[in-house]
Amino acid sequence: MAEEIAYGQGTPAVIEPAMPLFDQIVDDIKYKAQLLARETKLSSGVIAATPQGFAIGFFLAVAMMLGPFLLVGV
Repeated sequence: MAEEIAYGQGTPAVIEPAMPLFDQIVDDIKYKAQLLARETKLSSGVIAATPQGFAIGFFLAVAMMLGPFLLVGV
């Protein structure tokens, strides 16, 4: 007949998890997610401002090329 094992004896009970290891992994994941979010926001802002920056740069370049001719009166 099988021998009965009393609770808490024989096989181990629930083991405490290694929380510092989990905390370190969670902090690492949070840090990487924040870096990714910042990079995404920055690239979105740059892409959104590209047409405006191109237009301003184009008009400034044309003004710098034609400005001397208009000042001299040729």
